[in-house]
Amino acid sequence: MRKVIFLSLVMLLSLVSQVWAQSQTISGVVSDAGNGQPLPGVNVVVKGTSIGTFTGANGEFTVDVPEGSETLVFSYLGYVNQDVNIAGKTSVNVALKEDSKALSEVVVIGYGTQEKRDITGSVASVKSEEIENLPVAGLDQAIQGRIAGVNVTSSSGTPGGGISVRVRGTSSISAGNSPLYVVDGVPVSNTDISQGGFGNQEINPLSEINPNDIESIEVLKDASSAAIYGSRGSNGVVLITTKKGKAGKTQVDIDAYSGVQSFTKKVDFLNSNEYVDVVNEARQNYMNDNPGNTVDLLGAPAVNTNWIDEITRNNAAISNLQVSVRGGNDKTRFYISGARFLQEGIILNNEYERKNLRLNLEHSISDKVEIGSNLGVSRSVNNRIIGDNSIFAPWPNALQSRPDQPAYNEDGTYFATQRNNPVQGALEPQYETTIFRVFGNVFGSYEIIPGLKYRLSAGGDWYNNKEFQYEPITSGQGFGTKGYGLAGNGVASNYLVENTIDYSKSFGELNLSALAGYTYQEFVTERQNVQGTDFPSASFHYITSAAKILSGTSTWTSNALESYLGRVNLDYGDKYLLSLAIRRDGASKFSEDNKYGAFPSVSVGWRLSQEAFMQQFDFLSDLKLRASYGITGNQEGIGDYAAMALITGDRNYNDQSGIAPSQLPNPDLRWEQTKQTNVGLDLGLFNNRISLGADYFIKQTDDLLLSRPLPRTSGYTSITENIGSVENKGFEFAITTRNFDGAFRWSTDFNIAFINNEVTRLNNNEPFDRGFVNRVAVGQPVGAFYLLEQVGIYQTDEEVPAKLYARGVRAGDVMFRDVNGDGDITTGADRTFVGSAVPDYFGGITNNFAYKGFDLSVFFQYSVGNEIYAMWKELDAAGNLGARENNNAIARDEAENRWTAPGTSNTVPRAIYGAAGTYNTQRSSRYLEDGSYLRLKTLNLGYSLPGQLVDRVGLRKVRVYATGQNLLTFTKYSGFDPEVSSNAQDAVTAANDQATLPQLRSFTLGVNIGF
Repeated sequence: MRKVIFLSLVMLLSLVSQVWAQSQTISGVVSDAGNGQPLPGVNVVVKGTSIGTFTGANGEFTVDVPEGSETLVFSYLGYVNQDVNIAGKTSVNVALKEDSKALSEVVVIGYGTQEKRDITGSVASVKSEEIENLPVAGLDQAIQGRIAGVNVTSSSGTPGGGISVRVRGTSSISAGNSPLYVVDGVPVSNTDISQGGFGNQEINPLSEINPNDIESIEVLKDASSAAIYGSRGSNGVVLITTKKGKAGKTQVDIDAYSGVQSFTKKVDFLNSNEYVDVVNEARQNYMNDNPGNTVDLLGAPAVNTNWIDEITRNNAAISNLQVSVRGGNDKTRFYISGARFLQEGIILNNEYERKNLRLNLEHSISDKVEIGSNLGVSRSVNNRIIGDNSIFAPWPNALQSRPDQPAYNEDGTYFATQRNNPVQGALEPQYETTIFRVFGNVFGSYEIIPGLKYRLSAGGDWYNNKEFQYEPITSGQGFGTKGYGLAGNGVASNYLVENTIDYSKSFGELNLSALAGYTYQEFVTERQNVQGTDFPSASFHYITSAAKILSGTSTWTSNALESYLGRVNLDYGDKYLLSLAIRRDGASKFSEDNKYGAFPSVSVGWRLSQEAFMQQFDFLSDLKLRASYGITGNQEGIGDYAAMALITGDRNYNDQSGIAPSQLPNPDLRWEQTKQTNVGLDLGLFNNRISLGADYFIKQTDDLLLSRPLPRTSGYTSITENIGSVENKGFEFAITTRNFDGAFRWSTDFNIAFINNEVTRLNNNEPFDRGFVNRVAVGQPVGAFYLLEQVGIYQTDEEVPAKLYARGVRAGDVMFRDVNGDGDITTGADRTFVGSAVPDYFGGITNNFAYKGFDLSVFFQYSVGNEIYAMWKELDAAGNLGARENNNAIARDEAENRWTAPGTSNTVPRAIYGAAGTYNTQRSSRYLEDGSYLRLKTLNLGYSLPGQLVDRVGLRKVRVYATGQNLLTFTKYSGFDPEVSSNAQDAVTAANDQATLPQLRSFTLGVNIGF
């Protein structure tokens, strides 16, 4: 027995020694050789294997090394790779040196990547760490204020609502002005296909993309960088790259935040007693102006209703939870994530919920063959409300409703207010939009010979929009029809096949890269809906219960795009750079004679810092001059068959089917064409501690796609033609400074853009109006405000011209500029240009601080010189001070600053009842306000737990943080929010505030946990 035990012990010891011999543990710390600071996220791999790990928050690592391994490889973006000998060692500390070439970053460009230092066009980049964990629904909101020349405006505070993005100004009048969005190489839809009416507020399709899945966002701003996308590049291109797998130890990350939202500002309205006093003053003034005419005065109010409080939540919830898994080896890399985002609207019954799944996979079959896929799936449910510009919308009605009227009757039923009861309008209707979206691609590449690679990609974007609307008989919209219902379904899909071949080779000091490709993309849009009325009761919601079917429609349209593309990049001696690109697009929207168009570009760069005569300037890290010219196109905003003669089949009469012509052909129709010149400079000082990018551009868009009105006698209302030109020109500056690099770190990013927008040509140079207050005219910005101009208040009756006095104008009424000098004021003859929605300049500034485990980010965003038309005052009577018989709510600033006697006010007129008061409420510069603002957009404070503590519990990282969004806004605008628009997607009528729901302030607490 002893012998057996002895032999067993020998075998056990032998086994243990073999195991120990087969592997050993190496640990250590990786730091920056320049400042000694630890580097988290460094890739540590046993050379020749896929075994490895990443450093923790404080630079620590631990890795099990197989027997016989002698070298660890340390690699990190922006640093020189380092091989470290570990023979006979159990710990090593490594200091990595910065790689000046790698520090320039690798950025995504059209159909490839390029080192940022070699870019000759104008390309801006936003990385994941700048936008992750922001409490926003869409990626376009996340980049607001972070890129010079890219103006992002939230049209409202509605969850999942529309966003306006303008790259280097407004380039079109009727066609689209939004950039082209490309996700992992697939151009995706950015068009709302909803069929129900919600005022002018749209759904933002980009909200279906989870911002936390994004690795980087590149914006191609000039024609040189965007020309590779040809007929869709005039408004810029936004390239979105999602996160990919990495070789090494599998990482699991949990990211979560939760918080509340509230108003950034509340407009103060008069309470019931104050309201009655002003209305009675208005009626008394009327009787003073019209002796012998009497009107009843209001009695003491019985209630005091704050309608805004009645329809809003005290604190609307917002939350996000994401779990992601990332890893792989030298053969296969993967990234998987799942997320849920929830945002309550500030209005009751308004909520947006989105769920996302993502799978990105790459596999190397051999050294020459690689395959992969990028797949994103989302499902969102949007419980919507009617927005602005609708008599049934709860928010505008809350701003209009009188405070001396109650929300409910004594029996608990809704009080019949003069407007549609706002509470009833928020709670009674049901508006649900469900979106299911799948987008992505599968791809394969084959290296034919060294440097020559072929790539095939097939993908698409399938976007299903299902709508349900129900207005019970008890609601304002459903009352007259005994209930109203709509059931709709829309599908927007596109399918893409791309074949590209690229070649890279060095010939001594000459580096060459070339790309050629063929792509085909097809777009299909389908819509169906049915509407019904006369429901048996409020308990029946679906169309099958409707006694009357109002209408049933279905439509199907498609268009296709065939493209050939090519690009050559040359770099000689790391000094002289040249890029040539061309794309030839063929679009089915146009006739055979105009189906194809070519979009070329050229750009050059000269890196002066590499010249021998510049080496004496030790402080100069980099100096590069850039220049580019190119042509891009735009085919958005017109119908799929805009060039063709169309016949419609919906001309039915007396239960007999019929057809009729509906559209004139225009075989000469073609793309809008934008020619853009860009001159830029990239400067780095003091080992790139200060970096500057500066650009000047001129962007001329010709052959605008406009709908020209036709005489009704022609049988048609309009025809789409190429008419007019628009010019944008300006300067952009982006500055990054690393102010402190020691134990305390502080960096600053600042950007600013100055853009001048001007219409340079129209059909016969004749101006035209659109909307209520905007005009398009040569020499003016797109959509300039064209209004009567207020120049003061008449202080005495003697100042009033005779013609106006005869019309009832008296002291205390508005003094308008008499443009034609006839002694009278008429909207036809006395309107003039008084302002524009285009800012003089805009941008943002971010300061990032870090000390030990603490980090702080402070981001301000600003816009200066733009005007807003406060239509909520003019239309909703909040500023007309008793002009209407049943006056609505009155804003306190208007009431307190009103004229009551000579010398009391020269800006706000007197309170006046009846028709005489409508003179003061004419659409004029009285309601045009300065929309400039400076906003503390984001404040983020975080703390990362020490690595030793995190390692003890088996985690990779733990960071807790607090974020404030839209915390402070400095503005002169009297409304709720200076950053709103009742129709942000319309370039002409933007910056009209028709009681638009404002953006909200949010406070969130979050945690990032890594395993």
